[in-house]
Amino acid sequence: MASIRQLDPIVASRIAAGEVVERPSSVLRELLDNAIDAKATKISVYIEQGGIKSLTVIDNGSGMSADDLELACRSHATSKVRTLEDLFNLSTLGFRGEALSSISACSRLTISSNGNRITVDNGVQSPVVPGGIERGTSVSMEDLFENIPARKQFLKRPQSEATDCRKTFIEKALGFPEIELLFFSEGELLLHYEASDRKTRALRIMSADKSFMPAKVLQMSYKGENTDLLAISSDPSCYRRDRGQIKILVNNRIIDSYQLVQAVTSAYSAALPGGAFPYFYLFIDDNPALVDFNVHPAKRECKIRNQSQIYGAITTMIRQALLKKEYETDVREPLRQEPLFDPQPMQSEHVSDIPSSPYRAAPKPESRPASRPATASKPFDPSWFENARTILAKAETKRSPSEVSTTKIIPDYRYIGQVFNTFLVVELKDRLMFIDQHALHERLLYDEIRAQKDVQRLMVPYPFEVERSVDDYLQENSVIYSDYGIELTRKEPLLWEMASMPATCRKNEQEIVSYIQTQTGDIESVQKGLFAIIACHAAIKAGDELDAVTAAQLVRKSFELDRMVCPHGREFTFSVSKEYLYKEVGRIV
Repeated sequence: MASIRQLDPIVASRIAAGEVVERPSSVLRELLDNAIDAKATKISVYIEQGGIKSLTVIDNGSGMSADDLELACRSHATSKVRTLEDLFNLSTLGFRGEALSSISACSRLTISSNGNRITVDNGVQSPVVPGGIERGTSVSMEDLFENIPARKQFLKRPQSEATDCRKTFIEKALGFPEIELLFFSEGELLLHYEASDRKTRALRIMSADKSFMPAKVLQMSYKGENTDLLAISSDPSCYRRDRGQIKILVNNRIIDSYQLVQAVTSAYSAALPGGAFPYFYLFIDDNPALVDFNVHPAKRECKIRNQSQIYGAITTMIRQALLKKEYETDVREPLRQEPLFDPQPMQSEHVSDIPSSPYRAAPKPESRPASRPATASKPFDPSWFENARTILAKAETKRSPSEVSTTKIIPDYRYIGQVFNTFLVVELKDRLMFIDQHALHERLLYDEIRAQKDVQRLMVPYPFEVERSVDDYLQENSVIYSDYGIELTRKEPLLWEMASMPATCRKNEQEIVSYIQTQTGDIESVQKGLFAIIACHAAIKAGDELDAVTAAQLVRKSFELDRMVCPHGREFTFSVSKEYLYKEVGRIV
């Protein structure tokens, strides 16, 4: 075993840089944080070749002195934290003193501020010299990872890196609407956000999505002892099929928080179709002493001590706004505290709809159940039901006489009804069975997709990018997908196109591509995983109210399956015996 030695400073700095600097967008994030902390009112960003060749941020903030420049690129040198207590009461975006040190360790970094300039070339620092801009700061990074080929090969194509930089720029713009921001790529001005308020900036960014309707906007707020919330959101009539436009900002930072996104989707679920999500920008101003951002180098995560209270405030605020059907709602009264994780989201969302009896009887064909209040009903997409009927009908027509004679024997059963808009209830001879409607329909779609051979050619090939490992894999194994009608063509390194796909999977191009972009496994695993994902996205969702005819057909098809498991291998039925029920109520068996 080798003896322990002190690492060379340049080697140590490059190791540290790997935690902070992943790609040009990482550099842009850190430089924007510094400009904002310097109290800049105008920030301009310039990138070339996606920021790989060069990335420059110029601001009109307070700037740095010559002595500050001398220390700026040294590890753990910062103007934002002095004591340990400061770390637990942060009012700045930067605080670790690692950003400039890490960037300068893997690129050529030039900083000009208040009439002085310094250059650090891959860890080698030059003296401070006069020159550069007279007011504010200009930071220019050139040739990222040029001296670290192993890191450079993991960069994406310049176009993709430019897209990531643009996304980072927009996220910072969302958090700081009072700052004027400009974004240039290859010398062309692509984005210009003038100083404004939160609502105006949020609507400007939302409107970049062509599906968003600015006229359909909700604004809601909450005032608490330690926390203020402001949400800019779409009306329930305007929604997306993914969570891409649910953005959570805590103290002006974009964060990734499954729990808080869940609070938003849970509160909106009663007002949106299954699989639909709102445009929702949530600004959380929390007491800095209750928030810890020192948990991840990218600062995309944080620990929030009063997260359960915030969770409850979010859900209550949204539900009250949707219930009142007002376009501006201001919640000030005390809110009940909800758990960090809602253990029974379906029941809590529809508690007013659940009758006192154990199940809701299936409506007779000639009658319809009494309509519920408009504020409690959950809209659904009728195409789910048509899709179900189509799949079931096609399955029937494909059965030959010989197949019918050998079909699995279906036991005697009686379909009772649907509970919680999630489970189909069936009475068998000696037990009561609950069937998960989403998992069942998912299985039926999965079997149909695997059996079908129709191929749909795309009028315009669907382009997508992959990581280097996936690029190498597809060059060897793209035939895996062609066997199922998915034609893939390599246009250039890391760039592929999809020219055809199974006809049954139309409108699921993004789901298919997202799966391809992550897979390097064996043939069977890729095939099963691909079509399980497609079926999952297309299936009837938990919370979709089914009509009696469709539900009964689904139940019948479930008994024809060889085994009642979903494509992911999970059993989707649960049974309670008659004997158990009798014992529970003290009845003699």
